[in-house]
Amino acid sequence: MNIIRKARIAANKRSIDAYGRSVELAIATHLLDTGSFPSNLASLQVEYTGKTVICNVMQMKENGGLYMSECTVGNKEVHDDTDDGWYHYGVRDLTNEEYVDMYGNALKEASLAYYQEHQSKVADYTTLTVDYTGKKVSCDVTVNYDGTIYMTNCTVAKVSVADANEEDGYYHYGEIKPYPVGHEISYNNVDYFVIKDTKDDVTLLKKTPLTVEEVNTYGGVGTEDNHVNQYINTSQGTAYNRNGYGGMQYYSSPTCGYVNNNWVYDGCLSAYVDSGVKYVVDAWKTAEAKEASEARLITYDELTTDLGCANNDCKNLSYNWLYNSKYWTMTPWNNSVSLGWYVGIDGGLSYIAVCNNYFGVVRPVIVLSKSAL
Repeated sequence: MNIIRKARIAANKRSIDAYGRSVELAIATHLLDTGSFPSNLASLQVEYTGKTVICNVMQMKENGGLYMSECTVGNKEVHDDTDDGWYHYGVRDLTNEEYVDMYGNALKEASLAYYQEHQSKVADYTTLTVDYTGKKVSCDVTVNYDGTIYMTNCTVAKVSVADANEEDGYYHYGEIKPYPVGHEISYNNVDYFVIKDTKDDVTLLKKTPLTVEEVNTYGGVGTEDNHVNQYINTSQGTAYNRNGYGGMQYYSSPTCGYVNNNWVYDGCLSAYVDSGVKYVVDAWKTAEAKEASEARLITYDELTTDLGCANNDCKNLSYNWLYNSKYWTMTPWNNSVSLGWYVGIDGGLSYIAVCNNYFGVVRPVIVLSKSAL
């Protein structure tokens, strides 16, 4: 019985091979007659008279090769014992990396066509009609805001294919257009506005400031390591409530602010690196923006040079998202040891003592790789 079984398997594989070579011959005949490869295998006149063979047949347009899998012979399933689960006929098989590239480029073209028609990226890329007829490629796909494609964790016929781009681990298909200033982006379910775009990174300003609860949480209120307004007076150790947002004194130090019933200004250095605000932003980044290369406050130069606020006034830009709250920058005024710039709710840029004012809210800026979006 074992000999009979093996003989039947061998006969079925010979039938598959005979059928494959018959289809290969039909492809070659079509090429000779028309000068091009067929676009539809079903239209070929295949001369084959053996047992009925049904396969998932796929033809590579670029080289005319034939690849067959999931075959049955006379309604009997024949298990593939090839290295990758495909029977190959014709010219050399493509490498797995080439299959990924073919699929990626085809997916990019379908995505860009959708973007051009709808002026928005497709919500679900699997709904696109992709002109690809190679081995099955599966990847984690990211559709960028302009329709271009990033792919990672790819497999070809269930064989893992290492990411070709070692810098960020993604295959890139299409060059992402620069993000325009003011473009709204959602990252980790938090909304941001673009304030600067570079080749690989985008700098984003959080749409809304941190809430009172967030500032208190990330500032360590209620613990021995409290960095929020704890020295203004003995009763106020929490963020100032400004319409639900957490305003806070720039510094929280035993020697800066309200000390021994007096306001202390000397020694209140307006260096962001030493500030209580930085402590809050760093803690917030750890929890909410781990993929960001940095998290901080906006700078005076970004407001004036990059965004174009003229004469210390941002209203000329009509960027109401830029001044929807009074919030701190990380830039000291005129190298002052106690004064720092802030953005007013009227769009004006001004400076104020950083050690005794806690009405400015905390509005983080993050720098994020485009591949993370």
